[in-house]
Amino acid sequence: MTQTIEIGLDGKVIVVPRDVVSELAAAAAARAGVSERHRDLSLHLHRALESGRASLGHGELRALVAVLEEGHPDRFGSAAAELRGAVA
Repeated sequence: MTQTIEIGLDGKVIVVPRDVVSELAAAAAARAGVSERHRDLSLHLHRALESGRASLGHGELRALVAVLEEGHPDRFGSAAAELRGAVA
């Protein structure tokens, strides 16, 4: 099983630790009932855990930024800073 997941973000590919992708998927799933974008992000990230890669569209990118900004800033570790930088 791969320990990292490749996530395509607006033409850039970022390698993210599997545990961070799992936490992001769970955080997005927690908001899935409120936001269709969060639901879609959760689905994409859960599929990425199985396949080892994901490509996110604009809606999923916006949901990803929202998930990264919600809660404690260090929640997702250094991978969050790299993801934020890639979508900025």
